[in-house]
Amino acid sequence: MSYRILLVEPDSADVLRAAQVLAPAGHRVAWVDTFADAVSLSESDPPDLLISALRLGAYNGLHLLMHVRAQAPQLPVVIACESSDFTPDIERFGACHVPKPIAVSSLASVVGQLLADCTPQDPRSTRIWPRKPTELAATVQDANARVVELSYGGVRMSLDRPIDGAPTPMQIKLPSLGVSVEAVPRWVKPSDDGASWWCGAEVALPTPAAARTWRRVVASLN
Repeated sequence: MSYRILLVEPDSADVLRAAQVLAPAGHRVAWVDTFADAVSLSESDPPDLLISALRLGAYNGLHLLMHVRAQAPQLPVVIACESSDFTPDIERFGACHVPKPIAVSSLASVVGQLLADCTPQDPRSTRIWPRKPTELAATVQDANARVVELSYGGVRMSLDRPIDGAPTPMQIKLPSLGVSVEAVPRWVKPSDDGASWWCGAEVALPTPAAARTWRRVVASLN
């Protein structure tokens, strides 16, 4: 079963270790490296599980835990920290702890236990993101497209021909914005008149920098 996981981790090495656990299990992972980005993404696309480093600059993982729990009291949370930084507050606030550097086996065990009895909010990956209506010309796999909605996590568009709806990455070129972004189609269906096809896709944001750039692009639209 696929879950939406928010990974908040400034250490790229620990991100790679976490990916060894989360990606093969088919989970959808959003990775950010700052407290501010984590707060923004948790509000726009609530996760099924939060994994956060304890050290996050001026704030820490416990501040983030308290923030997200205000909206989702039952959200399972994992806090990763070095032994010298460990505090009993992690368990007092109802989070699980894994040591840093993250051990693949430890994280796999904790994540498995936390998600065992959880029902994903979006088991078919059809979550509707907060939308920003727009009218943008685009090209998708050589097909002409018209983007009708953008969000921090997704794109909804009309295509002049069908594309493979399998969850494999595709490039969406947006010439008027000067960007090209990779996205994964989540659903494809014909229009009512049969002359075009609708497609909803999740934007692939492999790094925090890419996520910030995409959010700036979306925010720049009227």
